Amino acid sequence: QGMERLLDAGRVRALGVSNFGVAELEELWAIARHRPAYLQNIFKVYKPGEQILSGSGVSVFQWAQSRGMVTVGYSAINSWPHLLPPLEDPHVQAIA
Repeated sequence: QGMERLLDAGRVRALGVSNFGVAELEELWAIARHRPAYLQNIFKVYKPGEQILSGSGVSVFQWAQSRGMVTVGYSAINSWPHLLPPLEDPHVQAIA
């Protein structure tokens, strides 16, 4: 509600959330006066199966996109526990 007041006052241009799953987004969608425009969630380059999923099998990114939200993925740039640092990995370089 505090963030919605900032939007009402013109102090911010848009709202966003981070690390929300589908259940949390649906709960927020039901009560928000101003729905978030952005969703930022972790995306693990080497472990894509660990993304936040709903019980129904719909990915949080699909859910957000179907409601017009812009989605942003982030990931730590470190090589642990892998031997090749991600920024040197040819697969990562190909999509960067």
